[in-house]
Amino acid sequence: MELDELSPEAALPYPLPDGALVVTIEEARASLPEASNVLMVLQAMSDEAHDLTNELELLLDQYTMTHPHVMEVAEHLGQLVTQWQASVARLESIGARIVSMDPGRLEWYGVVDRRMALFSWAVGEADIEWYYRMEEGFPSRKPLIEA
Repeated sequence: MELDELSPEAALPYPLPDGALVVTIEEARASLPEASNVLMVLQAMSDEAHDLTNELELLLDQYTMTHPHVMEVAEHLGQLVTQWQASVARLESIGARIVSMDPGRLEWYGVVDRRMALFSWAVGEADIEWYYRMEEGFPSRKPLIEA
């Protein structure tokens, strides 16, 4: 269902983020393999960034900021940030957004029963089978029953 199919009385509880896409359940499901792969890459990048940050802190206890090894680690961390931004942009371009890195959870804006909702997926789930209303939140997920 598309955004223009929202019920006229169904006001959004908060504005959608700039550039957010509203997708059908079919589009969300079609993008799930790529979105879950990007999430796994981001989880690994998060771990690497954490390790690099710790290493950088230890190095700065011993060396100046201009020391070659400090600069090398800082440059690597900067490249990781650039890759992170590109990965998040890729998710956004297919309509997905990260809700949680650990445990891994993704969401897509969509319309269910003529009201704005979020299709919800968590690592370990085979498909997108859940949704919740924007005003409700993840703990109130409901099964997505299709007619």
